[in-house]
Amino acid sequence: MKINNKLEGIDYSFAENINKISGQNVYLCYQCKKCTSGCPAFSFMDFSPTNLMRYIQLGLKDKIFKRNTIWFCTSCYTCTTRCPQDIDIAHIFDTLKIIAKKEHIKINNKSILKFNMVWMTIIKYFGRIYEPGLIAIFNMLNNNPLQNFDLAFKLIKNRKIKLFPSIIETFKMMKIFLNAKRLK
Repeated sequence: MKINNKLEGIDYSFAENINKISGQNVYLCYQCKKCTSGCPAFSFMDFSPTNLMRYIQLGLKDKIFKRNTIWFCTSCYTCTTRCPQDIDIAHIFDTLKIIAKKEHIKINNKSILKFNMVWMTIIKYFGRIYEPGLIAIFNMLNNNPLQNFDLAFKLIKNRKIKLFPSIIETFKMMKIFLNAKRLK
C-alpha cells in the first residue's frame, strides 16, 4: 500500500528522480550482480554497483553520497554492457555525480576530487584515457610520485599500457568540452 510516496519506510522519490534525469528505470535491476562481477574499480569502492542500485531503489540517498562508490566509477561501461536488463548503470553513476554537484554534497575524500580532475583533464586533451599520465599526475598531486612505479613499469614492459598517449583526433574532444562549457 503506497502512502505519501512511501511503502514501509521506502522513499520512492529518489529513484523516480534518478529515472527522470537519466531515463533509466532502476527498478528493473533484480540484483544479478553481473555489473559488479565485471567492474574493474569495484575493489576500490565502499560498496558494489549492485548495492548502489539497491540503495537507489530503497531511497537511501545519504548512504550513497556519504561513500566513495560513485566517485570511483571509471565510466568504462562494463556494468552497462553486462546488464541483462539493459540498464545503463554507468549513466546512473554519472547522474548521481551530477546530483551531488548540483546539491553541493561534500565529498569526504579529497583524493577522489583530484583523481576526477586529472581524469577529465586527460580525456579533454587526449580524447581518451592515458593511464601512465593519469597515475603519474595523480601521484604527484598526492606527494607520492613513485607509488606503484614498479607495477607501471611491468605493465608498460608487457605492453598492457602504452608509454606514450594516443593523440589521434584530440581536437574533436576539446571541441566537445568547449561546446559543453557553452551550454552550461
